[in-house]
Order: sequence, then structure tokens, then C-alpha cells
Amino acid sequence: MLQGRVDARPRRRRTGLALALGVAVLAACGGSAPTPHGWISPPAKAPASAATGPAGSLADWQARGASEVPPRSVLQVSLQGIEIVNQTAGAVSDADARAWARAFQRSSGLLYWAVAHMQDGFLQRSGLSSAPFAVFGQNLDDIILARRAGTRVEYTPENVRRLVVRPVPQSLQPVFASLRFVWKPYAIYLDALGPSATVWVDAQGNRTTKSEIGAGVPIEELLGGELSHDALFGDVWVRGSDWNCGDPSSRQGLAPACNP
Repeated sequence: MLQGRVDARPRRRRTGLALALGVAVLAACGGSAPTPHGWISPPAKAPASAATGPAGSLADWQARGASEVPPRSVLQVSLQGIEIVNQTAGAVSDADARAWARAFQRSSGLLYWAVAHMQDGFLQRSGLSSAPFAVFGQNLDDIILARRAGTRVEYTPENVRRLVVRPVPQSLQPVFASLRFVWKPYAIYLDALGPSATVWVDAQGNRTTKSEIGAGVPIEELLGGELSHDALFGDVWVRGSDWNCGDPSSRQGLAPACNP
């Protein structure tokens, strides 16, 4: 059965394949060829520059559901120390794979900002996801629950080791649709390690850890989507799905897309 997110994973909603469809159904969908062996880029030597163009006016951000303008640093991107792996067998160029990875990191930065500043309207209407209520469902819940408690939310980021660009078999499209995800031909596989945490901060600055992943614990996700050249944000990775590849049923049912 397809599994909704059951862990306390900060930052994104991850979905496993145990809660709605059996693995046998998924196996029937999975006649794809093995993912081709890819290349690994050397770590970036220096952070990339900020997004080009103006950060935009308050009216620009309000049109995307935000109530404030983030600092320009939110749009800055670095691939420092992250290996970029291209497993598309030439269908996506190495340069484009790196551009997708940068866009992915920019989207992640915007997500962190939105949660920390209680911008649930922005997550719903920003265009950062083609299925925002499915992909950002846990993040929206975090904001709503913290607001009710008179606190705000902070996510502490995981340590990203690799970002892997890989194809997603079209035969899996019904599996994505069953959880209101949007299938796209490509996804970025996130290979990271803890620590990572969700923390509530009250008006006095008192911090309460609501969930935590320990240091060195693997964090594996598959985020389907596509590149968007956004006039306000710069290049972003628009997410259509978010799968928990640490869940055994996801790894089996989505293979080879969810393989380490």
C-alpha cells in the first residue's frame, strides 16, 4: 500500500510506497531498463552567485502569496561540497544537470524561508510545486500547528552529499497520480545525512525540538519535477513529487529511480 509520510522528516513532505498500492501493483508498472551509470562532478570550488535580476517588490511577492520580501540571500545558491551526478545517458547535458541542481538548491532555500516566516500562502501559490498541497503538505501542517501554538517553525538543514539527476519511467505515472503527485520525466535524487530538525520557537526565543534526525543518519529522497526560468526567483526546480527513498517499499516499487 502507498505510504504517506510517517517519519518526522523536516523540510519536505516525503511519501513512501506502503500506504495506497501494493508493491505487486508497482511491480506491474516497472518494466523500465536499468538507470544508466552516470558521472560524478568534482565539488564546486566556490559558491554560485545570487540570482540575476532584481529581487522584486512587495507587490511581486504578494502576487505569489507572500506577505513580505525575503532577503536576497535566500536566492543565493551554492553547490560547495556537493557532488552532481548525471544518470540520464546523455539525454540531459552535464551543464544542464548542474543547472538543475542549482535550481533545486534555490527552491530549497525558498522553502526554508517560507516555513521560517510562516508563509503558507506562498507555498500554495508561489509556483514552486505543480502539486503544492501534496508536495508541501507536511510543511503547511507545520506552519498551521505552530501558528495555533503561538510559535514559529525553523528547519535545520541536512548535509547534502549528492544530487543525482535521473529519469523516471513513464510507466510509474499512475503511481504518482494515486497520491496527487505530478509525474515528470526526470527527478533529482537527494543523498544527505543528518542531523536535521524541526524546531518551534516561541515569542521569548525558547526553542522546542519537535522532530529530529540524528547525525550521520541517511536521508534519501526522490523529487520529481522540472526546471523553470522564473522572472522573480531565477531558475528553480518546480517539484511535482517527493518520495521517501529510505522506505523499503519506495525503493522496491520505484526502482531504479529510488536506488541509492
